[in-house]
Amino acid sequence: MFAHQKTMQAVLSLVIGILVGPGFLLFSYSFKSVPGWYPVFFALAGSFLAYGAIFWNIGRMKRPLKWGSFLFSLVLSVIVTFALKGPQQHLAHQPFLINCLIYLATIVFLLFAMLLAVKILYSLTESRAEGDVPRRHILYFSILPLLISLLYFWAFYPGILMADSVNQWQQAHSTFYNDWHPAVMTWLIKFTAHIWDTPASYVIFQFILTALITGYVFYVFEKLRIKKPVLWLGYAFFCFLPLIPLYSVVIWKDTLFSYFLLAFTVMLIQIIDSNGKWLRSFSHLLFLYLSVCGVIFYRHNGWPVLLATIVIFLFFLRKRYLYMYGVFALAVITFLIVTGPVYKHYKVLPADETESYSILYQQIGRIVKENGHITPAQRAVINQVMPIPDWRKYYQPTDVDRIKFTPHFDRAYIKSHKKAFFSTWFALCRQNPKLALEAFYDQEKLSWKLYISGEELRRPIFRNKDFEKYRPVYFMTQKNVQKYHVHYKWFYYKDYGSDLANTKLSSRITQINQTFSQGMLRVLMMPAFYLYLILLFLFTAILKGNWRFVLAAVPMFLNLGSMFAAIPAQDIRYFFPNFLLAVPFFFLATLTSRKRDSHG
Repeated sequence: MFAHQKTMQAVLSLVIGILVGPGFLLFSYSFKSVPGWYPVFFALAGSFLAYGAIFWNIGRMKRPLKWGSFLFSLVLSVIVTFALKGPQQHLAHQPFLINCLIYLATIVFLLFAMLLAVKILYSLTESRAEGDVPRRHILYFSILPLLISLLYFWAFYPGILMADSVNQWQQAHSTFYNDWHPAVMTWLIKFTAHIWDTPASYVIFQFILTALITGYVFYVFEKLRIKKPVLWLGYAFFCFLPLIPLYSVVIWKDTLFSYFLLAFTVMLIQIIDSNGKWLRSFSHLLFLYLSVCGVIFYRHNGWPVLLATIVIFLFFLRKRYLYMYGVFALAVITFLIVTGPVYKHYKVLPADETESYSILYQQIGRIVKENGHITPAQRAVINQVMPIPDWRKYYQPTDVDRIKFTPHFDRAYIKSHKKAFFSTWFALCRQNPKLALEAFYDQEKLSWKLYISGEELRRPIFRNKDFEKYRPVYFMTQKNVQKYHVHYKWFYYKDYGSDLANTKLSSRITQINQTFSQGMLRVLMMPAFYLYLILLFLFTAILKGNWRFVLAAVPMFLNLGSMFAAIPAQDIRYFFPNFLLAVPFFFLATLTSRKRDSHG
C-alpha cells in the first residue's frame, strides 16, 4: 500500500512537472531558440519541485506556518514572475488563453521552488559540535579569496579604473578635493599612493581588506555552528561568483562600501544573537565603529542610512544595547567633525546635491518627450534647466547621464530656484501620472527586475580596462574649475606598468564573465535575484521564531530604499551589497530558534 502511494505521488509529480516545467521555459524562450534537452530538463525539474513541495514531509512545520509559507511563497512567486518578464516576442501571436496558461505555469513552478526551499531551510539546524573556534580561522577563510583576487590583480594590473576612479586618482595627486566622490576614499587613495605611487597600491589594500572581512564573516558563522556543508556552500559562492573577485580589483567606492555594510550587518547579527553581550568587548566595539565609519564615509547615502537605523533600533533594542548606541553616537560625531571642520580646512568642494534628483529629471524628460500636458509657465521653468529640444533629444529611459552631463543642463539654475523646480516637477507628475510612473519604472528596473536587456542596462555587468588613457575628469562646472584653478593631468595606464598584466589570463576571465552575461546564467548577475533570496531567507528565519534577526537587515533595506529613491544611474555596482549579504542571511535561515531578550 505504501509503495503504491509513493508510485502515485511520483506519477502525479511527473505529470505536474511536464505541464509546468516547459511552461516556465516558454515564459522566456521559444523551444526553437534552445537546445532540445531544455524542455526535458525543465519538465524533470518541475517534477522534482512538485514532489518536494507537495509530498515531502520534512521540518514538521505546524499548519499555521504552512499556510503562512504558502501565502508568502505565492505572493513572491507572482512578483518574481513579472520580474522575469522580457520582450516575449515568441508569445506575441499566441492566443490569450495560451499566454495565461504559460503565466500560470511559471507562477506554479516558482511557487513549488519556494515552498521546497522554505521546507529545506526550516528543517536545517546548526551543528552540535562543541568547542571554541580559534581566531586564526579568520586568516584561513581569507586565504582563498585573497589568492583569487591576486589572480585577478595579475590579469588586470594595476587595477581597473573607471572615470570615477580616474577623477579620484587625479584628486589624490593634487591639493584640491571634490566630494562628488567620497573625499575620505580619495584621501585613502592619496595615502596608499604616498607608499607606492600606482593605483596598484590602493587595489592591494582593497583586496586584502575584502579578504579579511570575508574571513571574518565565515569565522563568525562557524562560531554560530552553521553546518559545514552549508558554510562551504556560502564560501564557494563568495570565492567563485565572478563578480565578487572582479570588484576586489576595481577602484570605486562601491566595493569597500559593500564590504563595510557586510561587516556591520554580521556584527549586528552577533549583537542580537548574544542579547547585547557581544558589546562587552572593547575590540568588538572598535571593529563596530570602524565598520560604521566605512558605511557612512564610503558612500553619501551611508549617512542617512545610519541615522534611520538608529531611529528604528530605538524601538526594539534598548537597555542591553547602550554600548552600541555609544558607538553610533561616536560615529555621528566623527562624521560631523570630518565633514565639517576637516572638510573646511582642506577646502573640500561639497557634493552636488542635484546629483540625487535623477528620477525627477527622468520624469520631466519622459513627459517632455511624449508631449505630455505642460503649461506655458512650466515649460518656461523646464526650458531654463535645459532647452526643450535637448530634453527630447537626450532623454533615454534607463540612462539619466545623457541628461545630467549635457553641456546645456543648468544645475546652477536648479540650486538657485529649488522651489520653482520642485513645484514644477510635482505639478507635471500630477498632470501626467501615467508618464511619470512609466519614467519611474524604467529608472528603477535594476532594483527589482530579473530580465534587463543589454541596451536597457547601459553599463556592462563586468568591467574591464576599457581605455589606455583618460582625459582629466573634474565632476564640477567649468566655472568652478577656473575659480579654484584646478588642473589635472591625463591618466595613462602604461605609466603604472600595465604591460605587466597577464593578457591571456584576463582574456580567459573575460570569456567566463561573458558566459554569465548572457543566456540563463545572466539572472545570477541581477541584484534583484539576491534580493528575492534574502526575502525568502528572512521569512524562513521568522518562521523559526528568529524575527529579531530581521533587524540586522535594516541597514541593507535602508540602503536599497535610498537607491530606490535616488538611483544615480543604471549600474549593478550600486546594488553590490545584495550579492554579499545573501550569504549571511542564508546562514541565518538555517539556525534554530534563539532565546529572546525579554528586557529589550
